[in-house]
Amino acid sequence: MRLTPIAAAAALAILAAPSARPAPATPAAAVDVRRCGAKGDGKADDAPAFLAAIARATAQKVPVTVPMGIYRLGKPLVLGSVALCGPPGGAWNADIDSMPVLEPSHRDKPCVTMGAGAGLKGLCIRYKWQAEPTSGPAAVLVTGIGAYISGVKIMYPWDGIMTDGVNNVGRLHIENVFMVSPRNVGVRVTGTWDVPSLRNVEVWNAGPVPRGLDKGIGFDLGKNDLIRLTDCFAFAMQTGFLLRDKIPGCKIEGGTWGTMANCATDYCGYGLVVEGDNTVSVSGGTFWNHAEGLVVQGSTARVRISAAEFRSNGAPAVKVLSADHVALSGCSILRPMKEHKPPTVLLEGGRTILSGNRIDGWGVGIAVNGPATLTATGNDLEAHDFALLEDRHTVGGSVRTDIPAKEARP
Repeated sequence: MRLTPIAAAAALAILAAPSARPAPATPAAAVDVRRCGAKGDGKADDAPAFLAAIARATAQKVPVTVPMGIYRLGKPLVLGSVALCGPPGGAWNADIDSMPVLEPSHRDKPCVTMGAGAGLKGLCIRYKWQAEPTSGPAAVLVTGIGAYISGVKIMYPWDGIMTDGVNNVGRLHIENVFMVSPRNVGVRVTGTWDVPSLRNVEVWNAGPVPRGLDKGIGFDLGKNDLIRLTDCFAFAMQTGFLLRDKIPGCKIEGGTWGTMANCATDYCGYGLVVEGDNTVSVSGGTFWNHAEGLVVQGSTARVRISAAEFRSNGAPAVKVLSADHVALSGCSILRPMKEHKPPTVLLEGGRTILSGNRIDGWGVGIAVNGPATLTATGNDLEAHDFALLEDRHTVGGSVRTDIPAKEARP
């Protein structure tokens, strides 16, 4: 059968119709908080827009993006398996505000709570207090495994980044974070089953309100399995790094097993404090403090340190009260202030091994008291007319050194 021209055209139209239909809409690569109603003017409450964007992005399995602006938040944000991100390439700048800013106006809960698989990147969280606070929430609370925090700046929080102390938050990864003047704790990590890491995290207690060194912890570490700290730094906190197996308010208890590389403190009260059942290996780094650079107190604590510097002003640079063992090799152990006379190394319990260190201070070089055990070989000691060794160990302790007897005193 031959078709007329009109019929042929109709048939061609029918055949062509399927290809003429519009292609299905491509899912968005991200959800922009501005498209959900956020103003970013620092005045309007943008929390509803953020919550809507988070819900939409979670359903679509895409990130939430935050353009430049100041976003006041009257409610907390909760992230599940979704990332909240600033502009591409965004990273903290210590002295320049060049990131989108989240300003929580609420004080009852964290600004951001991160569940399993949540991400936070390229954003600044900034608190404005009407008066100097005496308590407050964490800026960021981590409650689930696999959370990722990168390129974040946190300004003037009560607590900075905290794990909840209840849930397993294993494989937590925190990197390139700059924190300004936390009132209580900079970073607390506990409850990590399997290899969390902290890299290039700085905690600075500097302004806007002058504070002494009677409070504040830079890094508070509890129960962690093979935690790795690299290039982390604390300035002007009471304690730079604290390892302890019982943290007040945390249900999870137990010691840390992990490593520290090229970490440092400056102008802190205490540098590295190890309490309880902890096993830590430290390589490199400098710990400059007003009081002790290293304090170990835990009958089962195991601390191994190489090529680090411990420098103290008015207290022993190294103090061991109890330990399974503490081993320092190739370290600088210094107490340079002449007006103070404590020993450079003070041992009152546990086993301590000193090998190939430079020990230099204005006071007794190494003082051994009580049931402390010391093995010291190949060290370069300078005590500036004080005794290199003061041996007053009691039952349970022992001293084995290559220090000449004439340089020691009982």
